[in-house]
Amino acid sequence: MDENGDQRRPRHHPRTAARVFSGEAVVISPAENMVRMFNPVGSRIWELADGRRTVEEIARRLTEEYAVELAVARAEVKEFVDALAAKDLLTFDE
Repeated sequence: MDENGDQRRPRHHPRTAARVFSGEAVVISPAENMVRMFNPVGSRIWELADGRRTVEEIARRLTEEYAVELAVARAEVKEFVDALAAKDLLTFDE
């Protein structure tokens, strides 16, 4: 990561199906044959992970929408998207 933050661009894995209901994302992982539900912040990250925004841009957006410091948002977003990528729910456009 450079001084501009994490420049990876997370996007939904093409084999993943998802819907957002009442602010909460419901994501189906075909690889695991599992349904996951995200809390409101995780759901917002999911919505913002569209392949156009970088991890840094997502973290900055969260600081505008929630009472969270940038350093905390950076760490939390990175941890969340890396965990989803490890489960083949997200992939990255670099």
